[in-house]
Amino acid sequence: MDLARDLNRPTVTLEDVSESETRTPSGSIGQIDPIELARMLWRRKWVMLYAGFAVMLIAVMFIGALTPRYTATAYVEINPRQTKVVDFEAVLSGLPADTATMETELQILRSRKLAAKTVAKLGLERNPEFNSSLRADGSVLALVGDLIGAGDTAVDPADATAADDAGATPGNQSFLGRIFSFAGSKPRPVVAAKAAVQDEQERIVEVFLNRLSVRPEGRSRVIAVSVESEDPRVAAAAANTLADFYIVAQLEAKFEATKRASAWLSERVFELREEVNRAEQEVEAFRQKFGLIQGGTNATLAAEQVSDLNRQYVMEGTKLAEAEARLRQVERLLTQPGGIETMAEVLDSQVIRDMRRQETDIERLVAQLSTDFGEKHPRMINTRAQLHDLRSKVQLEVDKIVQGLRNEVSVARARASSMGAALENLKGEVGRLNASEVQLRALEREAAASRSLLEQLLARSKETSSQEDFQQADASIVSAATAPDSPSFPNKSLLLLISFVLASVASITLAGVLEYLDFGFRSMDQIERQLGVPPLGLVPSLKGVRSMGKSPQDYILEHPTSAFGESIRSMHTNLLLSDLAKRPRVVLITSALPNEGKTSTAVSLGRLQAQVGQKVVVVDCDVRRPTIHKALNVEPGPGLVQCLLGEIGVEEAIQRDPDSGLFVLPAGGTPSNPPDLFDSIPMQKLLTTLARKYDLVILDSAPLLAVSDTLFLARLADKTVLIVRWVRTRREAAKMALSKLFDAKSDVAGVLLSMVDVKGHAQYGFSDSGTYHGKLSKYYSN
Repeated sequence: MDLARDLNRPTVTLEDVSESETRTPSGSIGQIDPIELARMLWRRKWVMLYAGFAVMLIAVMFIGALTPRYTATAYVEINPRQTKVVDFEAVLSGLPADTATMETELQILRSRKLAAKTVAKLGLERNPEFNSSLRADGSVLALVGDLIGAGDTAVDPADATAADDAGATPGNQSFLGRIFSFAGSKPRPVVAAKAAVQDEQERIVEVFLNRLSVRPEGRSRVIAVSVESEDPRVAAAAANTLADFYIVAQLEAKFEATKRASAWLSERVFELREEVNRAEQEVEAFRQKFGLIQGGTNATLAAEQVSDLNRQYVMEGTKLAEAEARLRQVERLLTQPGGIETMAEVLDSQVIRDMRRQETDIERLVAQLSTDFGEKHPRMINTRAQLHDLRSKVQLEVDKIVQGLRNEVSVARARASSMGAALENLKGEVGRLNASEVQLRALEREAAASRSLLEQLLARSKETSSQEDFQQADASIVSAATAPDSPSFPNKSLLLLISFVLASVASITLAGVLEYLDFGFRSMDQIERQLGVPPLGLVPSLKGVRSMGKSPQDYILEHPTSAFGESIRSMHTNLLLSDLAKRPRVVLITSALPNEGKTSTAVSLGRLQAQVGQKVVVVDCDVRRPTIHKALNVEPGPGLVQCLLGEIGVEEAIQRDPDSGLFVLPAGGTPSNPPDLFDSIPMQKLLTTLARKYDLVILDSAPLLAVSDTLFLARLADKTVLIVRWVRTRREAAKMALSKLFDAKSDVAGVLLSMVDVKGHAQYGFSDSGTYHGKLSKYYSN
């Protein structure tokens, strides 16, 4: 044969195979195909159903074994409004209705202190539900634990106290513990017994806290206090008791605060009263020492004198200014002709007015006498003398008035000067007193501050004393808890729903894990997607009643129209269609591993084609473990090995199958170096001769991963068919076998899926599911 045709073969590399592994049927890479996922779930439906049923069964049994618990709820309102019986400010103010306050009250309700009080009030330490040491557990593990003393039973507090007084350990010990104690072992200290009691109480409180739920109701000021218990009456009593203790705790806090405030105020009032008396005495002593005597206006006498004298000095200064002003006016009028007549003092003088009337009368008389008698008349002279004398008197009176004004100014100036001197002297004295008054005012302020604080504390002390007998809590119980009729745990509907979801997730997960752990091939779709080569079909398995123990090559003679026969026929058809340009004459049938059905397939294909009149020869190339002669019941040798070594001719070694007319060339033994035998000129000539004389030459080789003989045969064959056993052949093995074929430049026609359980394959939901099964089985004979 001409090996140059290897250069024209399409080359498929391992990278192409690796890339095809991640390619989905839709052609996308790295995406999840929902159709393939649905098919996977359908393939694993029974596993999923069994797993889901098992999970649900366990869940139902677990839910049925749960002890029902009841939840009772009491509602507490945080009320910032307070009843104002007296209009006094409270010592402990009301709670503001803000988020921080609500969270604080929630933490108080969850506190261990209230929980411990509730446990003690209801005697929950005697309740086996809360005290695990009181539970009657008859299991073997509990009995063994009691025997070995793994956990001593609960110690009653009274017993611990009695033991403490007697100086001995409590007698509530395990069986072996009492034996060891009798044998002389060292008794436990009393401190350990007390610690055990304390630990037990802490555990009971912890259990109660785990059963307690405190939550706000929406955005309101109402807090729901819920307690869960196996006994509905215990749950209701615990919720109500805890709420009552919470209210009482608030009242106790206010009572304690009021008492502490009253005691502190009383003590402080006594101290302040002494301090006020001392301060006031120091003020009076300072006044007397420095002469700071107060007058009627609460000012010192010196200050009052300065004030009066200053007022008088101002008045005298005003009078002086007025007198000087009048005097200046008079002096100015004196310099003016007739100006004196207009002076107010002159106009106001009755004497001058009378003199002026007399002057007027005399002047009238002078005028008359001047007319009657003339100037030289004695009467005229006498009258003129009277007029002159009268005017002299008027002038004298005016001078007296002016002098009086001058005297008035002098007196006023003297008085003002005297008062000014006295005022200056008094101011110096007041200045000296003011320096002392600064210290006095400091003492007075201290005394006033102490007096004011004393008055406030006295008033506050009376208010606080009046509040001791009346306190109101900042919370109230708006709804007491009642014993519930139906249990709150377990919520069977919810738990069953969760169990169903978990069972579904577990089933799907298990299906995915099984699918991931399924290392074989189950369909032609997987072959094409994972290996990147075309599938040539699938061959049904003949295990079962229909085969009746017959071998595949015998079964195909008796049932050529069966599903098995049709699968071999379809494989041959796909083989021919793999290369329409040149009909393959030499076909190599191989597999990655042994027992994958390559020999049965090769013989069945040969017999099937021989029955239709073709001249077919099957060459057993598995010279290490030949099986063709056994399958066709012919003589094992001489055969292929002898032909290649030149010992006999090909015609002498070929045998004929009497049942089908198939020609067979047995292996003929095991040579010393089979790879060299196949990679030889005689082998090429042998295949060329067979291809020229026969219509189809079928080469049955050894497994690819077992020996390297097959790789030389793959280079010589026109087409190579890789047999992969359904489910059994690992994908990595098939990929490695294909990689070896590609490296050898073999023309791989495709992969044949052998020994397929058609009934099981039909349930997997592949595109080729149902092939040779179901409705299609009517086309085939049994």
